[in-house]
Amino acid sequence: MPAYIRAKKQILHFIQSRKLTVGDRLPTETELSEQLDIGRLTLREALNALKSDGLIHSVQGRGTFVTCQFDHIANSLNINCGVTEMIETAGYRPGVASIRKKLVKADAAVARSLHIPEGTDVLMCGRIRLADDIPVVYSMDYLSPRLAAPFLGVTDENISLYAFIEDTCGIQMGVCMTELKPVIADKAAAELLDVPQGSPLLRMLATVNDVFGAPLIYADELFRPDKFEFIVSRGR
Repeated sequence: MPAYIRAKKQILHFIQSRKLTVGDRLPTETELSEQLDIGRLTLREALNALKSDGLIHSVQGRGTFVTCQFDHIANSLNINCGVTEMIETAGYRPGVASIRKKLVKADAAVARSLHIPEGTDVLMCGRIRLADDIPVVYSMDYLSPRLAAPFLGVTDENISLYAFIEDTCGIQMGVCMTELKPVIADKAAAELLDVPQGSPLLRMLATVNDVFGAPLIYADELFRPDKFEFIVSRGR
């Protein structure tokens, strides 16, 4: 694991353990470096990564401030992170309660996203994702035909699909188009995520492409909004 990733986790733990919240100021780089026993260059790289994630921001002459609630799994929508990476970055332990792989017929949305005829057989991987053993996301990932065969041989339930694509398949990922929708938990979703039926959920629909624009995954995911916070950096 790169040193700056470890440093990110240390900073996140520092924020959480001191119950810092939106608008609270972090210690100076010198103070953080001494308190966390992190080299200045590594610390600066970790802080820049957290800024890119939208979790902190700096104001010239005033300091660095927290920009989100850290009792949630916070993530910036400016950067395409997989669920495993979101959970790890927030300082929680990722896991999977159940996994199922099955061939399904591509409906209109899946077919359109994967550029295949409607009704084509596609491999769907459904997983209940855990953060410190608490169910927080239900993922349904529909894989393009070129990923299906190698993924069938995967036995690690906790595998990150993004790591599988980049490290195992050697495919460089490109743009991810994402749509967010508020939805209500039906009976099935309520049971999967251990929430009362009728609870609000955040549905994320994403098409993940390679660097050439060819689709890799169509993801349909249900997030518990009491566990996640998404941040968007907007400018004019």
